[in-house]
Amino acid sequence: MVGDTILLLLTNSTNRQLLETWLGHHYSIIVGNDKTALQQPFQLCIIDGPALNRYEAEIHARRATAHPIFLPFLLVTTRRDVHLYTRHLWQTVDELVTSPIEKAELLARIEILLRARRSALELNRLQQAMLSSTQTWLQLAVSASQIGLWEWDLITNRVFFSPEWKAQLGYAADELNDSFAVWEERLHPDDRERCLRTLQQYLERPWPNFSLEFRLRHKDGSYRWIRSQAALIYDESGRPTHMLGAHLDLTERKQLEEERQHLTEQLFQSQKLEAIGALTSGIAHDLNNLLVPIIGFAELGMLQLSPSSELYTDFDQIRAAGIRATALTRQILAFSRRQRLEPKPVNLNQVISDFIGILRRLIGERITIHLQLAPSLPLTHADPGQLEQVLLNLVINARDAIEGYGTITISTASVTIPPSPSDQRARLLPGEYIILQVHDTGCGIEPDILPRIFEPFFTTKPPGKGTGLGLATVFGIIKQYRGHIDVQSVPQQGTTFTMYLPTLTDSTPAGEAPLPSSDTALTGHETVLVVDDEPSVLYLITSALRLYGYRVLEATDPQHGISLAVDREQPIDLLIADVMLPGITGDELYRSLAAQQPNLHVLFISAQTDDSYDLPPNAPLLMKPFTLNQLLQKVRAALMVTV
Repeated sequence: MVGDTILLLLTNSTNRQLLETWLGHHYSIIVGNDKTALQQPFQLCIIDGPALNRYEAEIHARRATAHPIFLPFLLVTTRRDVHLYTRHLWQTVDELVTSPIEKAELLARIEILLRARRSALELNRLQQAMLSSTQTWLQLAVSASQIGLWEWDLITNRVFFSPEWKAQLGYAADELNDSFAVWEERLHPDDRERCLRTLQQYLERPWPNFSLEFRLRHKDGSYRWIRSQAALIYDESGRPTHMLGAHLDLTERKQLEEERQHLTEQLFQSQKLEAIGALTSGIAHDLNNLLVPIIGFAELGMLQLSPSSELYTDFDQIRAAGIRATALTRQILAFSRRQRLEPKPVNLNQVISDFIGILRRLIGERITIHLQLAPSLPLTHADPGQLEQVLLNLVINARDAIEGYGTITISTASVTIPPSPSDQRARLLPGEYIILQVHDTGCGIEPDILPRIFEPFFTTKPPGKGTGLGLATVFGIIKQYRGHIDVQSVPQQGTTFTMYLPTLTDSTPAGEAPLPSSDTALTGHETVLVVDDEPSVLYLITSALRLYGYRVLEATDPQHGISLAVDREQPIDLLIADVMLPGITGDELYRSLAAQQPNLHVLFISAQTDDSYDLPPNAPLLMKPFTLNQLLQKVRAALMVTV
């Protein structure tokens, strides 16, 4: 059912059409094109900056005509221009919204203004009732209005507060006396000077449609946001004798505003992380392609030299530096959650037991590591290297938090999460989880810092002691596995990180074929077609395969690769192809060749850092950068897998 009438006096056609669509279901809409529209009957007008500048005089005249009834005007402007119209607030217009317009905020402000108008109508009716000395009717109207009404006797300085007015502040009808001080004493300290000054200015030079927003102290000590609208009553000589007003509680609305600001901050943070993630993903892709020949050719050089050679040592240093660069790339990708995973069934207890020696050497003798591992722990589906990275970052963090001697306790357990919305871990789906917990006896984390510890690049460590990526990396890894992480910390009493990882289920994908490990098992005689548009990567792969006995065909573009395969009388045993090639995907190239050679095997390679491409089920995949041993193992495994 259509209620009040709203006049749209907007020069911006996009906003006009949008508001006509939003508001047409709730209100009767008039679309105005010029100043004559202001003469039509309406209860609220929505106007933009250009129209306000053009029709300011006509608006003042229309509001004066409506006086003493409140006729609200709502301004739509941009954040850039909002300062230009500040002088109009509570003079020419009563509220404003900024574009792009949020529907919920717009509807809330419209309803507040219309309620204020209804209050003014009721107030006017009450004024007439007072002038006719019908005190009984006044009391009944005040009770029925459900708005906090008040009457200020300017001669005696006594103020009548309605029961509803007192109830807004949590008081019973007999708990407050009738004095101006009751209102003044409850004003928020930051609002008092402004309110008293505005009130004095109004009494000296009244203007139509007086309104004021401020905070009043509730009985429970909290503050409520109030809008007060009022008008003066004059005696026969024209002297103001009374001021009548109504209080409207706006607290649910600065809360709506606070929530909106909170959501805006969350959106900004999300966009910032997304931008950082996109940047790191692009850099990592290029870096991964560069690291393949750096690591690979260093290893090829080492194969041709004696370990006692100085040049062998130089090559080994190059190889080690490349592997460290690979670890750094993966750490950056982990916190941005753009790392492609290679998960498999993992026993977390086994990962910890195999890694504990490295951790103990890392932290030194002054700190003791205790293990409290649950027996018969269920398996989880994860990348063991990433779980080691989680342990490494948390243990380093714990070490840095301990001054002198201390203890780090690593524990595991299994738990069932029930479907309980009140559970603090409600962000986890109900089901079976394993728990990894790392507790330290260090200095703890201050409460004001705790909410920020997972932010990338945030660190409290001195320059050169931390990158701010450690905990962000842990957070990213756990979230990649649809897990959850909690942190409990008390200053000077230590910190506990608790991580939840889903247990292995029957629907978890199986791993790839087992990888051969001995050197003799890495050689081969099969024919391999290698297609990669990075020449240095292509040269490394073909050189390594030829060195280990394979017959190799090579191409830097897919069309050349297809022609090489078609022109051969003997079939190709294995295709090695980058997942992203010029004009075609590696999968499309494989399908084209497999249509002619049904027994063709495939090994995909990729420098992509996410899952932005689709591969056939069970298709072997080797992520760049890789070592020669990893390449050769994957080649042998791929020749045993049918896609």
